[in-house]
Amino acid sequence: MKRSKLLFGFILMLTTLLLVACGGSNTGTGNAGETGKTYEFKMTHVTQTGHIWHKFSEKFAEELATRSDGRMKLEIFPSAQLGPEADMVQQLSTGSLDFALLTVPYLSTRFPELDAWNLPFLFEGYDEVLAAQNTEPAQKMLDLLSSQGLIGMDYFFTSNHNLFVKGDAIKSVEDVAGKKLRFTGGKSVLDYWTKLGASPIAMGLPEVYNAMQTGVIDGMSIDVNPMHSEKYYEIGDNYILTNHMAFGGIVTASKTNYENMPEEDQKIIDEALAAAIEWGEKEIVKVHDENLNNLKDLVNVVELENRDGFIEEAKKVYEEYSSQYELIKEFIDALDK
Repeated sequence: MKRSKLLFGFILMLTTLLLVACGGSNTGTGNAGETGKTYEFKMTHVTQTGHIWHKFSEKFAEELATRSDGRMKLEIFPSAQLGPEADMVQQLSTGSLDFALLTVPYLSTRFPELDAWNLPFLFEGYDEVLAAQNTEPAQKMLDLLSSQGLIGMDYFFTSNHNLFVKGDAIKSVEDVAGKKLRFTGGKSVLDYWTKLGASPIAMGLPEVYNAMQTGVIDGMSIDVNPMHSEKYYEIGDNYILTNHMAFGGIVTASKTNYENMPEEDQKIIDEALAAAIEWGEKEIVKVHDENLNNLKDLVNVVELENRDGFIEEAKKVYEEYSSQYELIKEFIDALDK
């Protein structure tokens, strides 16, 4: 009997210790209904640490830590350290990754309606891009991600893309013919430049420097920020202010991880993200002119002389894609209001 009591006491003590151990910090997301949990989130993106996307990610991490009183930590993996965007989506859908800043051009290969953002010469400037994010069609596009185990939390756009080329500057539609130009992807933008006689190539950011340096491409579609952060100014001659495409990403979360969290913690994430995006959009505006002025000391920066010719060709692409996708038509119509 004494031995049985000792055995029972030992089992009770062991059970208590195990319960205490299980009540410690948690990696990833917590269980629904549990509050006060700690989190060690993972986030990734494709750019270098000097890019505004990484600085935005750092701001997001800062906001999460502050608003959660230190319960939420965010580890950031820049430069596609966890694999290309296809791998990022897979990791998000399985829950092994919590957040990613995915490029809209890549996501448009999975959700064709998002190709609306890639349409050439659709926006005059960054202000128009920011306003377009809040339209009803743009919000419908975010909802599409749910079908693949993702949550499209919000957009985060950079300044618009221009063309950077080796050799002579592009001044008219005719100058594009025969040039091998890198774009971020998106069927509509590739179709457009193909019809102008170029040889557009969809290529991820990590591959671009070597491709242009070795002559695989003659030029690239790129905004001002990575011209500095990726040091592209070392490998080309003319930066033409075409302002031809909005470029940005969608802050994407693992649907499984996010939905398994308590509502209180979801709210912290939502508010932290909103604060980081607000900061990031202001930062983009603040540094754009400075970056452009600095770039003028490194390469030849020129205006696009025959912009109207490019816009007329772009309208044909708008009609084509509006006829294929009702949501793209709704999006373009919303911009005209």
